[in-house]
Amino acid sequence: MSGYIYALISVFTWGTVFVISRFVIYKGIIEPFALAFWRFFWASIFLLFFLKFDFKKIIKILKSDFLTFFFLSLSGIYLMSTFIFISLKNTPASISSILMNSNPIFVFLISVIFLKERASIIKLIGIIAGFIGCSFVIKGDFYIFSFKSIPLSSIYSIFSAIAWAIYTVCGEKPTKKYGAIETTFIASSIGCIFLFLTCLLLKLNILGEKFTGFLSGIYLGIIPTGIGFTLWFKALNYIKPSSLAPFQYLTPLITLFLSILLLKEKTSSVTITGMFLIFISIFLTQFNKKG
Repeated sequence: MSGYIYALISVFTWGTVFVISRFVIYKGIIEPFALAFWRFFWASIFLLFFLKFDFKKIIKILKSDFLTFFFLSLSGIYLMSTFIFISLKNTPASISSILMNSNPIFVFLISVIFLKERASIIKLIGIIAGFIGCSFVIKGDFYIFSFKSIPLSSIYSIFSAIAWAIYTVCGEKPTKKYGAIETTFIASSIGCIFLFLTCLLLKLNILGEKFTGFLSGIYLGIIPTGIGFTLWFKALNYIKPSSLAPFQYLTPLITLFLSILLLKEKTSSVTITGMFLIFISIFLTQFNKKG
């Protein structure tokens, strides 16, 4: 029960990420890389208090498992946040959220390919349904085999989903070995360095055009990232990755509601259909886990 509670709190906070990020990025208040940097900068500061500034422990963990954390920070922090924020520049929050949270499909595929999880006929049908659903959401029409209307910004959301799927699968062992807070802090800190260097190389205004951008970075860093990521990894101590991943389908529903309410975004029957196909896919790929 503890694992389920942690997961539910995490996905609720994540539902707000797309709405806030869409607003400040679309309005040109702050650049995607800069917002991603502040998000993980404040997340790292927040987590340091829980670690009681025990840098000796962190250094010890890094020495024993540096490559693992380097890979986690690259996939789940740098690439995940970069892709989703770039997507939000030209894609509605609701669509980005739906596509990003299709990642349980990719968690399952990774588990089948690398962890040798069994793929039944029902699960394969789920995978097909998921990709059809993603196609509907990305293209905005029901023409599955027509690829002329695929917007690149939506594809970035899929890349973000794949990066987070890798992070979810690869984060299980270090979380159980070192702890949820330690794992999240180290991954966030290394990813934060990558993002800061990127901002310098691109000569971006890291503070943003308005103070609103900086404040949004603080919120994203402490609530959905610092608290959300930690609780997500903490849930991995109780629930397997393939069982935990489906909880994320609540995030698009929260985002959809908030984006309509706050951003006045409109949705279509195509998007709703695609979203439910993705939900069905997630259910089917988790069906009969032991078989």
